Amino acid sequence: MRSCDKRFEMRLPAREKDAAETMALDKGITVSELLRRALRAYSGMPEPLSEEGRVCVAGLRRHINQIEARIGTGADAGLAADIAQARNDA
Repeated sequence: MRSCDKRFEMRLPAREKDAAETMALDKGITVSELLRRALRAYSGMPEPLSEEGRVCVAGLRRHINQIEARIGTGADAGLAADIAQARNDA
């Protein structure tokens, strides 16, 4: 879990607060996490990767590195299929 070292308070109408609490409950997250996700989405900031996501990205990087290493070695026959598979995995 990442550290959050700054406190942010806001006033909301009761209806908006209730909506935020309901949405957070439906997603199984805290209201704070819901608001952080909304802020990141609205501002175009990337979403932090989960542990599973980091493992998947590392695997894709290894696969892409293997494909790139084959470029120009004469083993290009299966290269297009490998690239297509890497794109599908992404």
